[in-house]
Amino acid sequence: MFKQFIAKIPGADTYMVTSFLIFLVFFALVGLYLIFADKKHLSHLSQLPLED
Repeated sequence: MFKQFIAKIPGADTYMVTSFLIFLVFFALVGLYLIFADKKHLSHLSQLPLED
């Protein structure tokens, strides 16, 4: 069913590949940010909701 739906839309394959690449790049950048972020800064951010 899904194949038939996609086959009727011109350029759907380009749209799907582009959206997948945006998704992949976004989460790769978030992962790199979390790996290389300053741990003190992340600890401070995690405590913000608990501070008065």
